[in-house]
Amino acid sequence: MVRLAVVDVDGCLNAGEGKRLDLESLGRLAAINSEALAGRGPAITLCTGRQGPYVEVFMDAIGAFLPGLFELGCGMYDPRDYSFLAHPAISPQHLRALAEVRRLLTSAVIEPGLGQFSLGKEFMATVYPRGGISLDELAALCRQRLANVQEYRMLQSATCVDFVPVGVDKGAGVRWLAERTGIPLEDMGGVGDSNSDWTFLSLTGESAAPANAQEELRRRARYVSPYPYIAGTLDIIRHWRDGQ
Repeated sequence: MVRLAVVDVDGCLNAGEGKRLDLESLGRLAAINSEALAGRGPAITLCTGRQGPYVEVFMDAIGAFLPGLFELGCGMYDPRDYSFLAHPAISPQHLRALAEVRRLLTSAVIEPGLGQFSLGKEFMATVYPRGGISLDELAALCRQRLANVQEYRMLQSATCVDFVPVGVDKGAGVRWLAERTGIPLEDMGGVGDSNSDWTFLSLTGESAAPANAQEELRRRARYVSPYPYIAGTLDIIRHWRDGQ
């Protein structure tokens, strides 16, 4: 039985960065959370690479009342006591290394006009390509210039390059979420759209993807909605709720 749906944002609740939000569908998710608060059906929370303030606002929009994960599991926002927490694995050494990551990226990528930071991240760094450089070219440049930084590893998504602390990812995040909420992983359902989301979907009792998800993830997920984006996520939650 799914008690908590843990949902990625980009590609699952919107059509990507800079895309218009479907406010009507967000209202439907808020109604589902209201039902869950009354003890009827699964609650919904987030697990995303987005910044803490973005997650706070998004969780307000969907009426989330349980903690959500931001920055790929590096941080947690808990609306129950309005707290923003760092993953226990993140140390002062990580934060010192992050300052070096940002310094190297600034000199190699930002100042030459080859990329821009995603602003407002506390525990990781995200860079988007600019100036005509491709994402693959940006990733190769970043990999070369930051090869000696041991505390952070590079991940390439569909649109950007992320630098995350070694030992922390969405999988570590949902384990932390289970500890914080007291909800076992087997009572959670994960919803993602990219292959990298398997780091947490592989741990939850149920796994699902909207129709727009990457092919490998669609093959692995236990349920694939015929609908894309937020319509697919609503369908997934209905599938879990009605199956219970």
